[in-house]
Amino acid sequence: MPKISDNVKTLCNNAKKYGASKSTAIPANEVIVDARVRLKCTVPVCAGYGVSLTCPPNVPSPDEFSKVLSMYQNAILVQVPFEMDKEFVRLVGKGAPLADVRREQKYQATLAKNFKLLVGLLCRLEADAQGMGYRFAVGFSAGSCRLCDKCVGQGSREPCRHPFEARPAMEAVGIDVVETAKRAGMSFEFPAKGKPVLTGLLLVD
Repeated sequence: MPKISDNVKTLCNNAKKYGASKSTAIPANEVIVDARVRLKCTVPVCAGYGVSLTCPPNVPSPDEFSKVLSMYQNAILVQVPFEMDKEFVRLVGKGAPLADVRREQKYQATLAKNFKLLVGLLCRLEADAQGMGYRFAVGFSAGSCRLCDKCVGQGSREPCRHPFEARPAMEAVGIDVVETAKRAGMSFEFPAKGKPVLTGLLLVD
């Protein structure tokens, strides 16, 4: 494995200062891209597909992203704990359909809160990297954007309300989050059960 620079190590440490439970640096070529991940955006169709400005088809395809990824040397994976209401943990543990759980307003509010924590962390980390001279540093979040209660949507005359904070999900560009995290020594349960986490990525170059 290539030697990790002091700057990248500093970024990993910063991630923990900003709230990450785990952070680690890996070579960018160990970020796994699999077109089947993008397929899951449409089968079954995700609520964000064709609606959210940070979801397909408004983001690069797996092939397009792979070409860009090949130009990067370093990547940093970060994880933040997903603080979930005990009642929802109980429901999931008892086998309640995830679709039913996701319809709960309290779950949606919890999801939005945790998503904003991850995106805020990634934006701070991206800014740190750019301050170090990594002008192409770019972050990727987890799942559909939750910065607004409702996205302005594809084709809207209204621009994104959070253009400097909204980031595409890793899955949206075809990243196999489960396998990438596993190779980085940051495995997590899928589907999540007792201790869910949100995983994000920063490409550094």
